[in-house]
Amino acid sequence: MHHVLNSTRPDHRFWFYDDVTQYGRTKYLNYYTPLVLLIFTVLFITYNIWKHYYYYDVLHLKQKNPIDELLYSSTDEDEQSPLINNNTITTNYVDNNCTKDALKNRHFSLEKLKSVKVNGEPHGTPEIVRRGFIEKSRIILEFFLVLSQVIIHSFILLHYVNKNPEFTQQGTITGLVEWCALFIIVSLRLANVNQNFKFINKYPGNLWSVSFINYLALFISMILPFRSIFIHHINSPISRKYYISQISINLALFLLLFFARIRNNFAIIYKTDSWITPSPEPVTSIAGFICWAWLDSFVWKAHKVSIKVKDIWGLMMQDYSFFVVKKFRYFVDHKVKRKRIFSLNLFFFFSNYLVLQCFWAFLGSVLSFIPTVLLKRILEYVEDQSSAPSNLAWFYVTVMFVGRILVAICQAQALFFGRRVCIRMKSIIISEIYTKALRRKISTNKTKPSNEDPQEINDQKSINGDEESTSSANLGAIINLMAIDAFKVSEICGYLHSFLEAFVMTVVALALLYRLLGFAAIVGVLIIVAMLPLNYKLAKYIGDLQKKNLAVTDNRIQKLNEAFQAIRIIKYFSWEENFEKDINTIRENELSLLLMRSIVWSISSFLWFVTPTIVTAASFAYYIYVQGEVLTTPVAFTALSLFTLLRDPLDRLSDMLSFVVQSKVSLDRVQDFLNENDTKKYDQLTIDPNGNRFAFENSTISWDKDNQDFKLKDLNIEFKTGKLNVVIGPTGSGKTSLLMALLGEMYLLNGKVVVPALEPRQELIVDANGTTNSIAYCSQAAWLLNDTVKNNILFNSPFNEARYKAVVEACGLKRDFEILKAGDLTEIGEKGITLSGGQKQRVSLARALYSNARHVLLDDCLSAVDSHTASWIYDNCITGPLMEDRTCILVSHNIALTLRNAELVVLLEDGRVKDQGDPIDMLQKGLFGEDELVKSSILSRANSSANLAAKSSTSLSNLPAVKEQQVSVNNNSSHFEAKKLQKSLRTEAERTEDGKLIKEETKEEGVVGLDVYKWYLKIFGGWKIVSFLASLFLIAQLLYIGQSWWVRAWASHNVIAKIIPRAQRAIAFISKKASHLIDWRGSSQISMASAENQPSSGHSTMYYLVLYLIIGFAQALLGAGKTILNFVAGINASRKIFNMILNKVLHSKIRFFDATPTGRIMNRFSKDIEAIDQELTPYIQGAFYSLIECLSTVILITFITPQFLSVAIVVSILYYFVGYFYMAGSRELKRFESISRSPIYQHFSETLVGVTTIRAFGDEGRFMQENLHKIDENNKPFFYLWVANRWLAFRIDMIGSLVIFGAGLFILFNINNLDSGMAGISLTYAISFTEGALWLVRLYSEVEMNMNSVERVKEYMEIEQEPYNEHKEIPPPQWPQDGKIEVNDLSLRYAPNLPRVIKNVSFSVDAQSKIGIVGRTGAGKSTIITALFRFLEPETGHIKIDNIDISGVDLQRLRRSITIIPQDPTLFSGTIKTNLDPYDEFSDRQIFEALKRVNLISEEQLQQGATRETSNEASSTNSENVNKFLDLSSEISEGGSNLSQGQRQLMCLARSLLRSPKIILLDEATASIDYSSDAKIQETIRKEFQGSTILTIAHRLRSVIDYDKILVMDAGEVKEYDHPYSLLLNKQSAFYSMCEHSGELDILIELAKKAFVEKLNSKKD
Repeated sequence: MHHVLNSTRPDHRFWFYDDVTQYGRTKYLNYYTPLVLLIFTVLFITYNIWKHYYYYDVLHLKQKNPIDELLYSSTDEDEQSPLINNNTITTNYVDNNCTKDALKNRHFSLEKLKSVKVNGEPHGTPEIVRRGFIEKSRIILEFFLVLSQVIIHSFILLHYVNKNPEFTQQGTITGLVEWCALFIIVSLRLANVNQNFKFINKYPGNLWSVSFINYLALFISMILPFRSIFIHHINSPISRKYYISQISINLALFLLLFFARIRNNFAIIYKTDSWITPSPEPVTSIAGFICWAWLDSFVWKAHKVSIKVKDIWGLMMQDYSFFVVKKFRYFVDHKVKRKRIFSLNLFFFFSNYLVLQCFWAFLGSVLSFIPTVLLKRILEYVEDQSSAPSNLAWFYVTVMFVGRILVAICQAQALFFGRRVCIRMKSIIISEIYTKALRRKISTNKTKPSNEDPQEINDQKSINGDEESTSSANLGAIINLMAIDAFKVSEICGYLHSFLEAFVMTVVALALLYRLLGFAAIVGVLIIVAMLPLNYKLAKYIGDLQKKNLAVTDNRIQKLNEAFQAIRIIKYFSWEENFEKDINTIRENELSLLLMRSIVWSISSFLWFVTPTIVTAASFAYYIYVQGEVLTTPVAFTALSLFTLLRDPLDRLSDMLSFVVQSKVSLDRVQDFLNENDTKKYDQLTIDPNGNRFAFENSTISWDKDNQDFKLKDLNIEFKTGKLNVVIGPTGSGKTSLLMALLGEMYLLNGKVVVPALEPRQELIVDANGTTNSIAYCSQAAWLLNDTVKNNILFNSPFNEARYKAVVEACGLKRDFEILKAGDLTEIGEKGITLSGGQKQRVSLARALYSNARHVLLDDCLSAVDSHTASWIYDNCITGPLMEDRTCILVSHNIALTLRNAELVVLLEDGRVKDQGDPIDMLQKGLFGEDELVKSSILSRANSSANLAAKSSTSLSNLPAVKEQQVSVNNNSSHFEAKKLQKSLRTEAERTEDGKLIKEETKEEGVVGLDVYKWYLKIFGGWKIVSFLASLFLIAQLLYIGQSWWVRAWASHNVIAKIIPRAQRAIAFISKKASHLIDWRGSSQISMASAENQPSSGHSTMYYLVLYLIIGFAQALLGAGKTILNFVAGINASRKIFNMILNKVLHSKIRFFDATPTGRIMNRFSKDIEAIDQELTPYIQGAFYSLIECLSTVILITFITPQFLSVAIVVSILYYFVGYFYMAGSRELKRFESISRSPIYQHFSETLVGVTTIRAFGDEGRFMQENLHKIDENNKPFFYLWVANRWLAFRIDMIGSLVIFGAGLFILFNINNLDSGMAGISLTYAISFTEGALWLVRLYSEVEMNMNSVERVKEYMEIEQEPYNEHKEIPPPQWPQDGKIEVNDLSLRYAPNLPRVIKNVSFSVDAQSKIGIVGRTGAGKSTIITALFRFLEPETGHIKIDNIDISGVDLQRLRRSITIIPQDPTLFSGTIKTNLDPYDEFSDRQIFEALKRVNLISEEQLQQGATRETSNEASSTNSENVNKFLDLSSEISEGGSNLSQGQRQLMCLARSLLRSPKIILLDEATASIDYSSDAKIQETIRKEFQGSTILTIAHRLRSVIDYDKILVMDAGEVKEYDHPYSLLLNKQSAFYSMCEHSGELDILIELAKKAFVEKLNSKKD
């Protein structure tokens, strides 16, 4: 009973019987306490003064102002290295000898980023908050209070020392000195109230916190003497007055500082935008911080109105990604002595926070035992009231209440620090992954081991370096790294402290158990320890399953991504069902792994359920049988409570273990990605010292060091600077690879590649004529950002109106802007979806032209435009005034057009330079074939250059000096907008609104609707399953009384052999806690089963033990079984949901994909489906369980002490309000968190696809900034969601401590008619009640937040579907047998709110005839073709094929009856065979035949291939490039990125040839193919498809000039429709002018005439 502290002599005890002794007060409280505080204060201030003197006066380091401190602080060593310069260096000169690494760093270093937003405005403005009137009054009041303490202590020293036993000399003097020191400190603080005393700011350190700690400690030391006065143990009047004055003044001082908003220094708030509310955290008092009151205003607002994005507060300055990432990079580069892996760097970077987190966790876990320790005392008192005075029992109940509150504070702080680490870590991981993606080598898939057939070694014949080049096997996996892995790793940090917590709790619980039960406790512990390896094994197994699961999920996400990217092709060929089947196969695999995981999870939970039962039984048995003790009620209940407390940390250890294992898996995946090779661009390109050469010197280049199936060999080319250089050659000869080599994206095997400059874009210097020495690049497959057309052209260059207009004009976009509803403010959607192929290419070209780069690389930028536009672009753009003095390297197939003004022509063949030189010389050598047009074009160059100046509408003289382009970025375009507003009737805002294609992501508001729950419930298995599961829960909970009631019976059987009848009646109601058993992830662990047998007094101890064990086992089995059942039902539900939404999305109208970015659809299929798969069910289970537990606790306590009902009612009302306010805010925050995640992924996938262009422009810095901005937008709702969570937890803990208080209170009121067993049951539950209630609200809100995923997925159930299975007529089996097409009065629009794109078009096509469709880009040519596939339903009119109206034909039947070769050739990852014949309908011979017809292989290659296979296999790796099409199992990477654009188009052509349809549609299908191949293919088409009807959209007029008819379209209307020769006879016709513009008029007339004559003759025959 006695706590003897320092001596066994009775007068030297601190505590005696029920109060602190006089010796305790004078010695410990009045002398030791102030002495320790005094020593601490003096040491702290001395150390600070010495340290700062050393820094500022010895080392002469500058003191930073508070804002720089925030930006560049962290540890003391920082101050030794002036850090600020790190941010402000900008180079104004180009150092050519600058090391390669330094150059790479300037491109990719996050440290070098300036703190500005993407639009050039400052990132944010820090504002200093000074002390106002209230804060100043606070210090003045504090000054006078401390002064009064000095006076009081002086007075006592003079008058009462040694006269009154309470006041000893040493105590009083120490007290006086302590208060004098505090008086000096408060005087200094008062003097420096405006922070204008340099000395005080600079040297003594944080004086405010010294004051605060002193006041707090002194206040606490006065609580016990105050209680002594209260229970009349101090009777001397002067002593009473002294102690009352001390506790009052100390409390006042403590509260003054406790509520102070500004502490030692002025606070700094950080505002990023004018409309954003900055985080109030820096100006929050400690009190507000502890009880999270600083969130109140947000919660209140959320209750009044539905939160919008702008209502979400900003973050603290130190939490913005920009600063976090910068500090991390600085830490890694300057602080880390040796190279460490990423995960260790992260750990050390956050070590301060993790230590703080552990400190709070440690404190919390020690304090959490207070209620349990006091439980024993209270129960002893209830059993024998003579053992202590009643005031002590009341004291215990009060301390229980206070203890609970302190635990709440500590746990909340620990978790909060964890969350802060979490958002910062997420920023770091995502930005590291993003930066890595920007700088990593463009990957051709990993090479397979070289002992396989070399031809299979991942045959990259010539991986196209153009924009689809990142093989998306990577794309899916990399996006997953961000979506899932970054999240998992950062999430775990929120909980790392629970390791320490668990450890401390285990130690404390063991110590207490040992004191209680002696050696018996050790027995219990040994059993627990023996269980641990088994649990670890299970956790590890779960981790392995998780790893496999992630790999399968990657695979599924990649497959989905591929399907959605290629949705048009899938619909054209009607392959939806096949794709659905493939995806579902992967999905089944994923679900079976999930099921496996949940079974293992259940087994481990069974172990957890059963451990405490075995442990308790074993310990009690040892206690009774071996130690021969009697089990009394206080011992039994305290032991039970301790074992439960012990199980909680162990339980958490096991769960934490499995989560740590999962995070380790994720960290390894991130580490693997970060270890991939970086681009060798900056190492292998040689920068020309004079900054103007492009050259190859003896270079041999391949795509990969180890994988050299396609090489550019022995290149020696010196490109002409400031002139036009043209690269030509057949398809697959390596033209794109040549550009890629100049951009440094390939692997240099030997030789040199010389380029003029590689400066990062933000450091470029504009020279006198307005250009910069840099490179602009326009890829073959246009890469556009999901933004407006205008922003794509500007690409973040300053806006210059005249230049912009000239560029638009030169690229022939002016007319397109007139057609587009919002002009250049039209949003172009993901991958430029709203634009036609030609428009996309021209926008991409305009971007390169508008940039002020002096060197422009153009990859076949004329392929997708019609011949009229092509010649316009050639004259006005490529050789126009805007290109004057700029080096242009152009890859082209259109020799006739492009060689005209070329200074240098390079002819490639199979990776070698066949010849190069002046076009005229090469013409004379006969290298351009016999084409008349080419000859006349090259020979006309002399004249043409004379006319050029006259012809160009915008010569440079009309342009203002391009230098003006340096309009400062901040007033970006405002001047121009003002002028434009006067001109146009519609405002910019209206046009922008018109141009919106991408709908804002929808977000429901308010509570997740009941219909969502009903829908999920129905899928989950309806009421039957739910009620069955619910009854299992109830049984588990209701029968759990068994254990606590049984222990009570057992213990009281030992004391009194009688059982109170009331207890028997109680059985029906009673039930028991399992709060600790729901770990934070909601995997609930359940308790206990039944005891039917009524024990009578005669039973042996053995009888009780065995029954106790039986109950425990039954309950464990029930718990595990229930978990498995729940998981199975949940997995079935998510299987159904996934299948339904996949089906809906694949069969939706194409417009859905135009208006919804793939990133957003993918977010539904990755994050939302993951939530439904893995989180929803455990959360529902946990929430339901907590509900039953809370209800049963309240019923139970009320049953034992009926007065508790009043507390229960108050508690319920309070809970309702707290829960309601919490849900109002957190629900919306969670939704914003989900929505703001999509843009990160979308921006990310856009970047991955366009990485070549970004690197070519040197614009990496801007994209990294954009990424950081998007992370912040996601971190804001995420962070405040967690603050709201802490806000809730704290309030629930407060209310919960009321429950403990109430239970204790009413036990003391009813002490005369309760036995200790009943009291024990009541208090045990009360202690655990808070935990249950907290989990109830938290898990319920988790359920609601995860239901938000169900809600988002359910939205996709309502997508408009294509009209499948609505066939009104069934055409004959061989339909269409003739191929006759009739279009009558057809009008179409893309969406009801958009204008018509096709207006009342009528024409008819005879069976087996060939029609060419021509017209400007955007005239509606492709739209007509899609109408044949019914992508758009006609608004008026109809289309008939063989006299059957297609709107009545089954969609699948229709689409399989006609074939299209689309404009964007789409291939899937797999092999050549799976691409050509995905469903095994054709033999290999037929496939080779098709490949031969499209000229991908030749007859002799086929024969050689056969002979090579039989002879020597190894010879295939010899010097020549191998034709990969000879092997049908050659790999094709996603999107066909390892083929050239031309080869892809030919593959698509071969795919269609195989189907030999009656009607074939070609949409610019030969645009990327060289002319001679095109001619051959046209020949093939004429020959192979003689019996078919062909509609061809063509930009090369020559390919359709011999067709039966030409359909000329413009702006959605038919202008002319006749035989080409007839149209050419009319010189007024639109067709005539198109032919004239193409520069091939004479040849075209001749060809048309020839075809016309042939046709006439064939008719005569």
